[in-house]
Amino acid sequence: MKRYPSYPVTPSSTGSLIPELDQKAGDFRQASIAPETKRALFKNWKGFEDWCQFNHLSAFPSSIHTLEVYLTYLALQGKKTSTIEQAKWSIDARHKMAGYPPPGQAERVKATLNGIRRKQGMASTSKEALTIDHIRTIRFESTLGGLRDKALLLFGFAGGFRRSELANIRVSDLSQTDFGFRVLIQKSKTDQEGRGEWVNVVSSSYSKTDCPVQALQAWLKAANIQSGLVFRGLTKGGHLRSALSTVSIGLIVKKAAIACGLDSTQYGGHSLRAGCATYLLDKNIPLNIVAKQLRHRKADTTLRYDRNTTSKAIKGVY
Repeated sequence: MKRYPSYPVTPSSTGSLIPELDQKAGDFRQASIAPETKRALFKNWKGFEDWCQFNHLSAFPSSIHTLEVYLTYLALQGKKTSTIEQAKWSIDARHKMAGYPPPGQAERVKATLNGIRRKQGMASTSKEALTIDHIRTIRFESTLGGLRDKALLLFGFAGGFRRSELANIRVSDLSQTDFGFRVLIQKSKTDQEGRGEWVNVVSSSYSKTDCPVQALQAWLKAANIQSGLVFRGLTKGGHLRSALSTVSIGLIVKKAAIACGLDSTQYGGHSLRAGCATYLLDKNIPLNIVAKQLRHRKADTTLRYDRNTTSKAIKGVY
């Protein structure tokens, strides 16, 4: 007689493990989605659900026609193409998770979305790049907050980190090398399974004042952080809090942009990552090295940050 392995679950009244295993499977499905992705899914699904309720239509399961007219509604409201695509993705994801065919895969919906793209275009609204040249002009206060902001900006730029990655770096993720630090990113946008990726942050060869490695060491020493999260929030009294949110990181970047005399509305948390890519490409660092530093799977993604290289290359040709 075949013996099945035991599981840490409690059988139902019928002696079956299936109900609890169903629950565990649901938990695993939820764990497969990153927190930021969950928030985007909920926001987009709620918007679709409310619209359907107002128009006496069924949101779930949605018909192909219902999704088509909803995307048309968003387009006529002047929503960006990226916003409309994210809405379709969220609705499809909701159906897939429940075992229903995604309505957005219908050729009719694809044709409608292609028409919206052609009519409205795909203009990029990415944040401007904040580079080391900008950060060097800032006079940081000699307070705990000043040390934290300087370390975050320099380290975030040098590593090309995303906001969520910066917020989640722990002391145990840092490995000191002859060149600076190797940083283990436990989980990221392109590594949802949490296999882990390494990022190199090297010491400055120009100035100790603006060195990301020394700035981070100074912050950790001043804040007496020996374990746990590297970047922390601060109370008004200057005391450490448990974590620094991604929203706070965005605000720190905006504050830096103002200090540089820039339009803060054009800058945000992604500006450090954009700054790293733009700066390295400007310095003629090979494309494959820049892509590796940013952990891009495709070189085309890296080339989106090619803001000046092409212009410099063809300058003087005509």
